[in-house]
Amino acid sequence: MKGKLKLVAVLCIAFIVFVLVKLFFDIVAKKEGRLQVLSRPSAAVFLDNVMRGNTPYTNTLKEGEYLLKVVPDGVATQAASWQKKISLFAGSLTYVDVQLESTDIASWADVYWLTKLGMFNTSSSLVIETEPSGALIYLDNDEKGVSPLTLDNVSKGSHELSAFMPGFSRRSKKITVSPGYQLHGFIKLALDPGQKSQYTIEDAVSPIATAAASLKQPTNRVQILDTPTGWLRVREEPTLAGSESARVNPGQLFELVDEQTGWYKIKIDSSKQGWISSEYAEKK
Repeated sequence: MKGKLKLVAVLCIAFIVFVLVKLFFDIVAKKEGRLQVLSRPSAAVFLDNVMRGNTPYTNTLKEGEYLLKVVPDGVATQAASWQKKISLFAGSLTYVDVQLESTDIASWADVYWLTKLGMFNTSSSLVIETEPSGALIYLDNDEKGVSPLTLDNVSKGSHELSAFMPGFSRRSKKITVSPGYQLHGFIKLALDPGQKSQYTIEDAVSPIATAAASLKQPTNRVQILDTPTGWLRVREEPTLAGSESARVNPGQLFELVDEQTGWYKIKIDSSKQGWISSEYAEKK
């Protein structure tokens, strides 16, 4: 009798171990992440060239890398499609928001996802990439650097993230940073409509019109506009990577020396000149 009881106990223990091991491997093998895709206008969502549905699209998928394509539906044939490789991670959300315009350069897109830093790591960090690269990154209106950029020890909670590059529209987003996680962001900037219009006019202008325009009184001053920081950097070169040579304040007027797309060169005093972003200045 005792031998039978021992056998039954052994079989019960073996069954329990089998169930636990199977459950463990099922959980490990599942490893799924969540994908959410929003777009304007409505569009079809393709993953690895297979249509999965239409926006707004939400689904749980096995973690890994996918080629995401957002293709406007038949009602919005004038809009351009957009695509990018994205990654899904177990237990995490990958968020995609796209504005489709008539051309790719006029469209913008945001992609955000989380990765865990480590079992005992309770800090928070932020990784930002932009297209095109080299955009100025602001966190809560404080300039942090040029993309691609990694920010360590970011305080947990809500922040306002902004990306700006001369000639492109500024992108801003409310984000939430969590302890123990790294928030990744990809921001595709759209060409500023005013810049696009300027390119079209310049391309179409005739030599006669150019000669006539040169006879008009030139605009030779610029006024500094309000900025998020309360001042504006003057750089040695017309690029966000250019060294800071001075700072000017909103309301000040300066002589306009030269200009390039997205930049004005101003005369600060009799011995100093520099470049400022045209987003925060206007001709007078």
